Amino acid sequence: MDTQSFMAALEAAVGRENVRAGAALPPEVVKADWEGKALATVAPGSAAEVAGVVRAAEEAGAALIPFGGGTQLHTGYPPRPDRPFLLLPTARMSRLLDYQPDDMTVTCEPGMTLVALDKVLADRRQFLPLDPPLPDKATLGGIVSTNTTGFWRPAYGSPRDLLIGLRAVLTGGEEVKGGGKVVKNVAGYDVCKLFTGAWGTLGVLTELTFKVRPLPETERVLAWETPDLVTAATLGLKMHAARLAATYVLATNEPEGRPHLALGLQGTAARVEWQVLQFTRMAVENGISAPVVELTPDQIRDLRDRQARLAPDTSIAGRIACLPTDLPDLVRALEAQPYCLLTAHCATGTISLAATIRVPSLVPKVRAMLPPNANLVWTRLDKEIAGSEDADRWGARQEEFFLQEALKRALDPKGTFSPGRFLGRI
Repeated sequence: MDTQSFMAALEAAVGRENVRAGAALPPEVVKADWEGKALATVAPGSAAEVAGVVRAAEEAGAALIPFGGGTQLHTGYPPRPDRPFLLLPTARMSRLLDYQPDDMTVTCEPGMTLVALDKVLADRRQFLPLDPPLPDKATLGGIVSTNTTGFWRPAYGSPRDLLIGLRAVLTGGEEVKGGGKVVKNVAGYDVCKLFTGAWGTLGVLTELTFKVRPLPETERVLAWETPDLVTAATLGLKMHAARLAATYVLATNEPEGRPHLALGLQGTAARVEWQVLQFTRMAVENGISAPVVELTPDQIRDLRDRQARLAPDTSIAGRIACLPTDLPDLVRALEAQPYCLLTAHCATGTISLAATIRVPSLVPKVRAMLPPNANLVWTRLDKEIAGSEDADRWGARQEEFFLQEALKRALDPKGTFSPGRFLGRI
C-alpha cells in the first residue's frame, strides 16, 4: 500500500480536515486493545463521501469499521490483523431528512443521536420507542447496526421492528435502498432486517426511516425490595403472565447489590393508576412485605445506562438469552457468584451481567450454567481475561450460520466492512 497516495485519496473524498491519522475516539469510550492500530479516522459527511471512501479503501486493500457514538466498539473480536483498517465515524451525518408527523414516520442520517431525534419528535407529542443505554451518545445507525434494545422491548419491540426503510453503501461504493417512507412496505427483499444487527459487516448505513409512536400521557416505575433475586424473578414472571400490560418487568441487584423488582408502566393516567393498584395487590398476595416505592427518572436512567457496561471497574460483561421460565434457576446460580451484578428481563428471558472485579473463573462458570438452547454473548472481556480461548465470544453458531457466511461473501466479497469482528469472525 502507498500510504501517502491512500491518505491523499481519502482527503479528496471527504476533505483534509476530516481525515486524522490514527484513532480519534471520544474520551469516555472504552478503549479496546485494537483501537490504537487504526491507520486513520475518516469522517464522511454524505452518502457520496461514504462511497468515495469505500472505493479508495478497496483500491488500497484497507478495511473500514463504521461506528456512531463508539459505545459498543469494545464488543466483538478485533479486526483481522492481516490488513490495515480505518475507523469511520458517522458524526458528520446527523441531519433530520424528513418528518411526517401525520403519517408517524421520520427519516434521518445514521449519526443522529436518539436524544436529538426525540427532541424533534416531542414537539408533536411523539417519540421513537427505543431506550438503549446512553441515548445521548448512541446514534441511530449504531442502534440499528447492533439491534440494541433497552427496557421497553416487551412493549414496543426492537429496532428491527421499528425500522421501515434504509439506504446503505456497499462494496464498490454502490448504494442499496430498502423499504421506504411509508409504514406499509411489503414488496421485495427485506433489506432493513438484513442490516439490522449486522454490526457493520455488510456496508455503511447512510439513511434510516422509522415509524414513531404517540408519547404516553403518564410513566411510572414501581419497585419492591426482595429477599433475593430468585424471589424477584419468580414474582416478575407472575406479573408478566398476569397480562396487565406492564412496559417491562426487571429483577435486578443493581446498582448497590440489593435485590429488587422494578416494574415500568406507561399509558393514560387512569390506566396507570389501575395498574399500580393491581400490581401492588399482587406483590402483597405473593408475600412481599416491603412497601412499594417509585423510582425517579434519574434512577431508572442510571440503571438503564449501566447496561452499556462502560464503567472503568467492569472487566467482564455479558448478555444471556434463555427461556423466561429458566430465569429463576439461572438467576439463583448467578447470584451465588461474588461481585456479580445482574439485571434480568422477565418478559424476554434476557440477563445482563457484569463483574466489578477481575474474576477470570467466572467466564467458564457462566458458560457451564447455561440451560439448553440458551445463548451467551460476552459484550466486554478484558484482554487478560479473554486470553486466546475466546472463539465463542458471540455465542454458539447455529445451523443456519452458513447462510450468514454466504451473505457476507456475496455482499462484501473483498471483506471491506468490519472484517473478523462478528460471529464466526466473518
